[in-house]
Formats: sequence, structure tokens, C-alpha cells
Amino acid sequence: MKPENEKTYIFPNDLDSLSEVRREVRSFLGENCPDLTKGRIVFCLDEVITNVIEHGFPEPKESGIRLKMQNRSKEWKFIINDEGIYFDPTKLKSETWRELYESGADGGFGIRSVKKIMTVSYKRLKSPPENQLTLVYSKEANE
Repeated sequence: MKPENEKTYIFPNDLDSLSEVRREVRSFLGENCPDLTKGRIVFCLDEVITNVIEHGFPEPKESGIRLKMQNRSKEWKFIINDEGIYFDPTKLKSETWRELYESGADGGFGIRSVKKIMTVSYKRLKSPPENQLTLVYSKEANE
């Protein structure tokens, strides 16, 4: 893969870093990426990175989060690695929107929305112990 088609960005596990993450993602997607696609991708990454920061680090601990971005011919691929607590968002119960709303559940809406836009997969890495969340946006299915 050509270097301009891939970029890795490392940022602190701090919600204050989200605006810089958004800028980096928009910059990577470039001017040829339609605004609708950019908006969807930025929304999804913002949602999962916010969850990583808020839920993966319940106790204050400085740590870096790595975002690898890839522009492939048929897809945009984003791989997020963090050293937070183990959590596999792909295992969440698949409740309906109505059940989530009526139950007043704290959570579930964001990752459910992300899964409607992107393919999401999870791996727990052993050495070093990290969560790895991969999000893929199909260029063909969404154009």
C-alpha cells in the first residue's frame, strides 16, 4: 500500500483530543471524498473513540490510542488500538431501537448506529494486551 494511502495517528486518551482526531481523519479522507461519506466516517470514529476513552479507562491513566487509517480501492479501513480494559462492542445485545429507548438504557445507541454505517470487528491482542477495533466503510455500498 502506498504511503499516502495509509496513515497512523497516535493521540492521548483524553476527550480534549477528539477535535484533533476529527481534523486528522478529515485531512486523511481528502477533498475527493464526498462530504456525506466524510460526515459518516467522522461520526463513527468519534463515537467509538469516545467510548474507548470513557469506558476503556474508568480510572485516570495516561495512555495513547493508535488510529491507523487506510484508503483502499473499495473501502476505507480504520484500526483503533488501545490499552484500556477489555471490551468487545460487537458482543452487545442486539436490542431494537425501541427497546433501547423505552428501557432508558445507558448506551447501545452509538455502537448500533456505527454498525449501520460500517462493518465493525474486534480482536483482543495478547502481546501487548490491547483492544483492536476495526471499522470498514465500503465505498461501493455507500455511493
